[in-house]
Amino acid sequence: MKIGIIGAGLSGLVAGRVLAAAGHDVIVFEKSRGYGGRMATRRIDRDGTFRIDHGTPYMTGTADAFQTFLGELEEQGLIARWADRISCYTDGQIIPELPGRDPQPMYVAPDGMNSIGKFLGRRLDIYFDEKVGGITHIGGSRIKKSPWMINSTSINVFEADAVIIATPAIQAYGLIATAQDEFDLRKMITVLDDISYSSTISLMAGYGERIPAEWKAILCDHPVISWICNEGSKRDFSGDMNLVVHTTDKFAKEMAETEDTARMESKILKELGNILGSWAARPEWHQSHFWRYHLPKKSLDMPFLESEDELAPIALVGDYFQGRSMEAAYLSGLQLGNHWMEKFS
Repeated sequence: MKIGIIGAGLSGLVAGRVLAAAGHDVIVFEKSRGYGGRMATRRIDRDGTFRIDHGTPYMTGTADAFQTFLGELEEQGLIARWADRISCYTDGQIIPELPGRDPQPMYVAPDGMNSIGKFLGRRLDIYFDEKVGGITHIGGSRIKKSPWMINSTSINVFEADAVIIATPAIQAYGLIATAQDEFDLRKMITVLDDISYSSTISLMAGYGERIPAEWKAILCDHPVISWICNEGSKRDFSGDMNLVVHTTDKFAKEMAETEDTARMESKILKELGNILGSWAARPEWHQSHFWRYHLPKKSLDMPFLESEDELAPIALVGDYFQGRSMEAAYLSGLQLGNHWMEKFS
């Protein structure tokens, strides 16, 4: 069966990996230039030696299947145990440990979080810089004729026997709405109606050689800044200090429409200086990235969503199923992959 997957984030890659291993012909379409979705890493020097995670900073989870996955990644040398606790900023001071949080192992990728996406996608046929503008149900069935047409904004079209949409729920809603107006698809749209997302601005900042910070990450109770990560605690930067700051949803949405990036970044750096000290407001370099769909604000109480038409299968996976984390994204993709592997054997 020829399966088209829209989105090369964790859930899409995991589903594709399972189905490709079962013998299906899997093609993945990704609008950006790289693997991983929010497992994003940016190179910060000309040689590409130094990398900063400006999306998901770490991975953690308790489900048995996800623990097995983490074990596989650790065995491959792709992740390493980073911390069990994080610091917090509240009432104007930094506290070494977040009160009330039980210790939980957190893992980071020494070569960058996107190395996990590269590992999962290494045996998949992936089209990068290929934005899908819509899908069309062209009739027929997967037995006699491919029932789906995947339409790229670059005017390319791809036939598929089945489609998996592994994008944020809002984008999935838009793609399904482009398909033929069928009852099954309209039911899927109504399920997605309640899913909204928080946004964040990720600011990366470098300070050159500096005494290493004692903390690894700080969760902030602050109107502008929600998270500060010491990237030097993840990998060796030869003595340089590099930080990644995530803003609150409120601040990100206020800044979403502004074209004055310099003013926006200046505001973040000013508040960072108020938290860490005046030095933090004066980095040697900085750049930012806006994550419109950072985290779902609620999740659906199901592992995935699929149509009832077995002759023209379509399904949705992502971190908005039974959670809001990388663990939820992984489990969603894994469970759909296993389900379709048995259903369409």
